[in-house]
Amino acid sequence: MANYTFGANILENLTTGMYKSSQIIFREYIQNACDAIDKAISLGILKNNEDRIEIWIDAEKRLISIEDNGTGISENEFETTLQSIAQSDKQIDSEKGFRGIGRLCGLAYCREIVFSTTAKDENIISIMRIDAKKLRSRFYGKIKYTAQEVLNDVITVEKSSSDKIKDEHWFRVEMIDINPENEVLLNELEIKNYLSFVAPVEYRNYFSFASKIYEHATALNFKIDEYKVYLNGGQIVKKYKTDFKTSKGHDEIFDISFHDLYDKDNNLIAWLWIGLSKFKGVIEPDSIMRSIRLRKGNIQIGDEDTLQNLFREERGIHFFIGEVFVIDRNLIPNSQRDYFIENIELKNFEDALSTYFDELHKVYYRASEINSAVKSISSCELAEEKFKNQVFVSKNHKATEEEKLVAIREKADISSRKIERRHREALETPTSILSQVTVRIIEKPDEVHKDTQIPLLVQEPRKHTANTENFFPNLNRKERKLVYSILDVIRENTNASTFEDLQRKIIEAVNK
Repeated sequence: MANYTFGANILENLTTGMYKSSQIIFREYIQNACDAIDKAISLGILKNNEDRIEIWIDAEKRLISIEDNGTGISENEFETTLQSIAQSDKQIDSEKGFRGIGRLCGLAYCREIVFSTTAKDENIISIMRIDAKKLRSRFYGKIKYTAQEVLNDVITVEKSSSDKIKDEHWFRVEMIDINPENEVLLNELEIKNYLSFVAPVEYRNYFSFASKIYEHATALNFKIDEYKVYLNGGQIVKKYKTDFKTSKGHDEIFDISFHDLYDKDNNLIAWLWIGLSKFKGVIEPDSIMRSIRLRKGNIQIGDEDTLQNLFREERGIHFFIGEVFVIDRNLIPNSQRDYFIENIELKNFEDALSTYFDELHKVYYRASEINSAVKSISSCELAEEKFKNQVFVSKNHKATEEEKLVAIREKADISSRKIERRHREALETPTSILSQVTVRIIEKPDEVHKDTQIPLLVQEPRKHTANTENFFPNLNRKERKLVYSILDVIRENTNASTFEDLQRKIIEAVNK
């Protein structure tokens, strides 16, 4: 059999060409750390709640360090483990990192990577240095290298001993001299926000619905994997909260709803929660918790738009906040961890989730209908109040405004009947998401601050007449008639807002 040669460019595919975002390196190293912690707990080396994953970002020194207190790697296994590429003894259907390539991800973004570790009951610290800059230079030169030649040229291994570390067990990755084009990796706030939804961490303690999520998971006999992850000393948590901004104003989660997904044999394949709100509009992009996130092992798969195509319309997912927790062991993340490997289990999962998302499509469309109806009634109330306090510059002006008010009343009447019908329907099936949202919008409408929303033209209500003697007290009858004529021309040739503004200014100017 011929000897096959693997060129250096295979390393490029596993480093610079592997991930679409540099931030993903944190996810890759964290998932490896989680596996080491799980193993340490199973071996009795570490107790529950003693785990720590420490991330340090030093922007001034352009240094990133990621360290965990899992098993570490023993001296005897160190070189074999780290020098093996795409070869891992992890279980592909259960452990978080499993392909043996995640450790290479940082090579694309810095000058040098240093791996160092020690295992329990050893006094040796094993260190491997990889010249990442030199490695990358081998990809594009005229001379062609094999992958083995490049690795032998850029890797050095050293060891040190100390009796003080006998009981220690840890693994550390250091990325030295981050590339200028990867500045985002040194932005502490950006990385904190990224990890808040990607990393397998607990919910922030003031997210009022966290206990419900844990209770549902327990009822399903499902444990949500959570680890203590720290960034520059501060603990990372999932940044879920109840209030958020939409394209049509402020909204908030008033409750959460759960849905469990089963295959045709009635096996649980996934479960999810979504926040219930008034669904006023698409959640603003700067709300970092928006969308229904996909998770396996409590680590996010892909990004906020990964499940977007399963909705009837792409914007649909941006009305919602929630998480899908995948259980089926045959739903296996692909090498980039942006989705799952294609198989029959994935098709079953997508079919079940699409069916549920069709129901959610009805929810935000119904919410839009009810929100519009409520707004129509509120607008009518405002229009009635405005008409009562309005100054009319002519009989024609008054007649025009009365005609507008009649149209607004008719629209409000239609909306009122629609709300009554939808309310009755909702009370007949009170547990459905559609009903809960409908009842919330109708029974707890937003407060209308009339004092700030109604533009009053005068301080006190006036009679609806164009010729009140008190309106322009300093003018004689002929002068007042001229001013009213001018105002009427302005009203007929400008929009309402401009007319009201000019009318107010003319009243103030004439009466100085």
